[in-house]
Amino acid sequence: MSQFSLRRASAVPRLGALVVAAVLIALLAPSAQADLPKSDRKAVKQMFEDRLYMRIDAPCATGRHPYGTYKRPLVEASPEGVNTEADEAMNASWFHADSTYWGIRINDPVELDEFDFDDDEIEVELEGVGPADKNATVIKFVDIDSLEDFQTAFDLVFATQPLQDEHDDWSDEVKEAIADRELQNGMTKRQVFYITGRPESFEKSEEDGKEVEIWRLRTDKGMKMGFFKAKAGESTGLPSSIRFEDGVLVKGSRQGSDDSFSLDD
Repeated sequence: MSQFSLRRASAVPRLGALVVAAVLIALLAPSAQADLPKSDRKAVKQMFEDRLYMRIDAPCATGRHPYGTYKRPLVEASPEGVNTEADEAMNASWFHADSTYWGIRINDPVELDEFDFDDDEIEVELEGVGPADKNATVIKFVDIDSLEDFQTAFDLVFATQPLQDEHDDWSDEVKEAIADRELQNGMTKRQVFYITGRPESFEKSEEDGKEVEIWRLRTDKGMKMGFFKAKAGESTGLPSSIRFEDGVLVKGSRQGSDDSFSLDD
């Protein structure tokens, strides 16, 4: 046998040993982003068996491509918090269009439409019901390595009852107004927040010894893309701005940042 043949023959078992070792390492090493086990997936689905209520605004991107329409998540929720920053830009071409739509808002009732599990991420498609009927959204849950992780993120996004019903000390009149999305003078910032969601921007100042805060609100829901047409100009029913004095809503400066926005001061 030639020297070349001897080298080739001896290399085969070495290569085989390396392959076996690599397979064993892959099987024995813990996965950093393992799928949730079936029992946990079942428990996640059970959380959506009943109607839920949004603790946040939940915009998504709606779009079209040559094969149909789609929804793309813009909101990401993790055990650490919720990112509600939405890209407002619209992208359009002959075969493709994509735009932000604010169809599902804070305190809207929703029901599960579909799940998509992928490693440590879960995409949840939701359909609005009741006053939110015919609207929908999709939310991405990230950094989900256990059922406990998902439960923590879930509680940041959803409530099991209308938000106003979590406050036994609020009057029936206020609760009814929140349910009807009617702003009333004398409401606190939290009560108003359950109607309007997070303002687009806000300003703080002091006038005549009073702490004044102005919220600039979203007055339209953006653009909802269909395959042949798009829907735009749908009103949120909110005024363009509202005014608080000493934390209480009145007729409706220090510039606030996203980090300094608070419902408690």
